[in-house]
Amino acid sequence: METPKLIPIQAEGFHAFTDAFALDDSWIVFLSIAGHKDALKAIRAKLFTNRWLSAGTNDMSLLPRGRYITVTRALLSGTPHMAIWLKEDQNNSGAHYTLTLDPKVLEPDLYLWTLAKHSAVPVHPRWRAWLYKRALKNQAIETLTSHGIHGVKISLNDENLAEDISNALKRGRLKKDLEIEPQLEVEFDSPRRAV
Repeated sequence: METPKLIPIQAEGFHAFTDAFALDDSWIVFLSIAGHKDALKAIRAKLFTNRWLSAGTNDMSLLPRGRYITVTRALLSGTPHMAIWLKEDQNNSGAHYTLTLDPKVLEPDLYLWTLAKHSAVPVHPRWRAWLYKRALKNQAIETLTSHGIHGVKISLNDENLAEDISNALKRGRLKKDLEIEPQLEVEFDSPRRAV
């Protein structure tokens, strides 16, 4: 994978760099930044007081009333690094974010992985293409604005999903044969390097 370009971020006269971020509109879903420890503190303070940052041409802020996790560690080089990401809310409106660093992981895979993890409706890996087409048709998947990472926002509605799968099975659009071939089982069960 190609190393992503570093994009400068500035707060209160301090400078740092981001190598990866994912935004839902302008709201931060994930942000990775490195720089002097005082710069990271200034950026964190600016974000957690509901102010906006610019990274290149992207303005960003924390989601109001959003719950975030922040981890600060030193990189192998000794440079301070901070990662901020939106905490998964178990009582949210059915929206889930799925992120990956692997450019080979496609949106249908991210969608299937999210369904398998968060939906009460059982899904099968062989239904991946049909499920993804359904998600596009129902506007249940959105590509996030991102840099150095790939992500999607997925809106789940288990009731509608169950009804659509049931109708597709009745009409023969999906097969009921749930026997998983060995290579599909490994592929389906892998965490997809999702964040």
